Amino acid sequence: MRTLKLIAVVVAALALSGAAAAAANAPAKKPASKPKEVTVADFYFSPEKVTIKKGQSVDWVWAESNTYPHDVHLKSGPKGLKNRASYSTKTTAVTDAEFEKKFTTPGTYKFICTIHPTMMHMTVIVKK
Repeated sequence: MRTLKLIAVVVAALALSGAAAAAANAPAKKPASKPKEVTVADFYFSPEKVTIKKGQSVDWVWAESNTYPHDVHLKSGPKGLKNRASYSTKTTAVTDAEFEKKFTTPGTYKFICTIHPTMMHMTVIVKK
């Protein structure tokens, strides 16, 4: 009887160590990067500058306290950037709006609100 218990313990230990070894040898998954959030508020973006890694997103969220409409418009971007129009909102909103964009080209991006361009501007820097 003791021998059977010992065999059962050894078998269980081997099974656990095999599972642990398989897990240790499995390729590690990179955790998904959370988007950097930027608030679109009356007459400012907050923060005015964000730095992200290539492949990460920026999520612009309109403040509930807004009383004026705003948009997000790419004023300038890195050389060779394709599909520039996809980096801008097509409509303006006062509240209850959100715009998320994934950045795949490293460089410096300058954004403005076309309704308030002298007050509302921000920069996104994308690192390799």
